[in-house]
Amino acid sequence: MDKINVQPGLKYKGPGPTRRAYNLLARRAYTAIMLGALFCTLAAKFFHAYRMNLLNEYPGWVTADIVVLLTVELVLALVCFRWHLRRLIRTAMIIAAVICTWSVINAAWLIRMGRQILPSVLLPLFRDPLNSLSIIGVNLAKMPTAAVILLAPSAIALIFFFFALAAAMPPNYNRKRFAVRILASVVIIAFAALAHGTMTTNGSGRIVSAHLRYNCQLKALTCIFPSKSNRRTKIDFANAKRKIPTADQLKITISLKHQINHNLVIVVLEGVQHSYTSLADDQNNLTPFLAPLAHQGVEFTNFRSSLTHTTKALFALLTGRFPSVFHDLAEAVPAEKPYASLATILKQHLDFKTAFFQSAKGNFECRPALVHNLGFDKFWARDDLNDPNAFIGYLASDEFSMLKPVTEWIKADKKPFLLTIMCSVTHDPYQAPDWFAEPAKDPVERYQQAVSYTDKFIAALDIELTKLNLTDKTIFCVVGDHGEAFGEHGLLGHERIAFDEAMHVPWVIRVPFMAVPKPKVTQPVSSIDLTPTLLSLLGFDNSTAGFDGIDALSVIPNDRKVFFSGWLQQSPAGFVQANQKFIYSPTTELVCVYDLAADPLEQNRIEPDQPQADQIIEEVIAWRKSTIFKLDQKRFGKRILYNHWLCRWTDRTSSAKYKPKVKK
Repeated sequence: MDKINVQPGLKYKGPGPTRRAYNLLARRAYTAIMLGALFCTLAAKFFHAYRMNLLNEYPGWVTADIVVLLTVELVLALVCFRWHLRRLIRTAMIIAAVICTWSVINAAWLIRMGRQILPSVLLPLFRDPLNSLSIIGVNLAKMPTAAVILLAPSAIALIFFFFALAAAMPPNYNRKRFAVRILASVVIIAFAALAHGTMTTNGSGRIVSAHLRYNCQLKALTCIFPSKSNRRTKIDFANAKRKIPTADQLKITISLKHQINHNLVIVVLEGVQHSYTSLADDQNNLTPFLAPLAHQGVEFTNFRSSLTHTTKALFALLTGRFPSVFHDLAEAVPAEKPYASLATILKQHLDFKTAFFQSAKGNFECRPALVHNLGFDKFWARDDLNDPNAFIGYLASDEFSMLKPVTEWIKADKKPFLLTIMCSVTHDPYQAPDWFAEPAKDPVERYQQAVSYTDKFIAALDIELTKLNLTDKTIFCVVGDHGEAFGEHGLLGHERIAFDEAMHVPWVIRVPFMAVPKPKVTQPVSSIDLTPTLLSLLGFDNSTAGFDGIDALSVIPNDRKVFFSGWLQQSPAGFVQANQKFIYSPTTELVCVYDLAADPLEQNRIEPDQPQADQIIEEVIAWRKSTIFKLDQKRFGKRILYNHWLCRWTDRTSSAKYKPKVKK
C-alpha cells in the first residue's frame, strides 16, 4: 500500500511551461529543494563578501556548505532511489524543506547582521512574538530589495513544496544517468572537503571569515548540543550559589563628614558607539554637548559594556554587579523585594526620590519589572505619552517628549532625587523625528542623525536643570549601555560582537563640587563600576557592599581583568587587562589576543599558544558560569507593577502588558 502509484489527476495542470517545469522538479522535489538551499546560502554569502569587499575570502566561506548540503542531497537521493515508498519520499521532502527554510533564515540574518544565525537567536520570537515580529517587519521594510529577493522565491518554493508533498511523485531515475550523477556529486563533495581543509588552515585570519566558513545547518546542531565545557544546563542553574542581595541585605555606610547632598541624573545612551562621539574625535560634530560636559568633570576613555544587551547592561550599571551572562531575562523577573541598587541605597540612606524614564515602549523585554527590581519609585515609558504622533519606529518616541513629565516630577517636591533616563532613538532602526532631519536612507547616516539628535536632547535636559537652578546641585552622568557595529569587522549590530565598536562606549560625569576636573581616566573600566563610583562621590564607603565593580575614580589595579560578553550562549566573551584584550568565541572555538595600544582598531589578532589559549577559555567559561544567580520566585506568576503594568513570568523569562486606567 505504501508503494508510489501516482494518479495523473495529482499532477499540476497549469500552463504548459509551468506544468512541464513542475512535473520535472516534483519527481526530484527533495533534490530541487536542497539545491535551492545551497543556492540561497551561496548567494547570501556572495552578497556579504561583495559589500564588505571580501570577494577573495568567498571561496573559503562556501566549501563547507557545498560539502554538507550536497552530502544530505546525495543521501536523500540514494534512499529514495533504493526504496520507492511514499513515506520515505515525503520524509525526504520534509527534511529538505527544513534545511532550506533554515538556509533562507540564515541568508536573511546574514544580510541584516553580517553573520550566520544561531538557534538561540530565535528564542525572543517565542518569548515575545509581537515585539519580535515588529522588529522583523521594520528590518524587512528598511531593506525592501533584499526582502523581495528572499521572500518572493520562498513563497513560490512553499507552494511547490505543498503540491509536491501531496503528490509524492516517484523519482523515475535512469539508472545509468543516476550513477553518473552520484559519482559527480561524490567528486564535488570530495574536492570541496579538501579545499575547505586547505582554506581553513591557510585562509585569512579575519574574524568575519572564521564566522562564515562553517555551514549554518551543521553549526545549528552543534549549538543545540554544545560541548560540555560550554553548556549551560539545568544543573548549572540548580547548583548556582550566587544570590543578588535585596535592598535590606546590603551593608554599606556613609560618612557624615564626606556626605554630598547632590541630586543625581543618569542618561543612558542606547547603542552609541564611542567612536561616533566627540569624545573619540574633537573634529566629530555629532555630539557638540558631550565633549564640553566631559571637560567639566571626568571622562572614562577606556569604558566598556559588561554585556552587549540593554537589559543586562542596565542591571550592571545600576547595581554594580554582573548580570546573569546567559540568554535569559532573569533580571526582569519580578522579585519579591527590590535588589540592592543605586536607587534603593539612595532612598534608604539619603531619602532620595527615584524615577526611571525611557522613550521606548515599556513592554519591550519587560522593562517595568526590571525597573521595579532596581527599586525605582516611578516608571515612565512611551505608553504613558498618550500621543502616537510622537512615536518613532517600533520601539522609540521623541526623546523631547520626556522633558515635560521629567520636570513636573522634579518640581513635585523638594526632595533630592535620582533620575535615570534611557534614550532609545539610537536603537535600530536609527530613526530621528522628522522635525529634526529628513530620514536618511543609508543606515550609517540614519545612525549619525540619531546620535546627533540624542546629543541635542541631553543639552535640552541640561537647560531644564539650569532653569530649575539645579545645575550646581546635581551630578550629571552620561553613559552607554553598549555600542553598535556597522561593518568595521564585517559585522552588524551588537549581540554577538566582542570588538570595540560594540563594547567601547561613552561615560562622562560632570561633578559640580570637583574643584579641579580630574584628568581622563584611561585604565579599563566596566559597566559594573558606575554604581560604586557614583556612591563614592556622594560619600559612601563601598568596602562592605560586595560590589563586583569598583570606584573608577580610585586607584585601579594594573592587573585588573574587565570581563565582557555578548548575550547569547554562543557569543564571544573575554576580558581586557591593561592594554591587552582576550577573546574566546565558542562558535568557532577561536582564542585571540589584541594589543590595544599598538592596534586600537583590532585589525591584527594574535593567536596564543595552546596552553595559554586553554587557560583563557577556562577562565572565561568559569566567569560566565559564576554570574548565574538564583531566583527565589515561583516558577510561574503574574504581578501588577506601577499601577498599570501586568507582568508575567515563567522561569527566567518575563513579559509585560500595558493596562491603562479606565476613566469612569
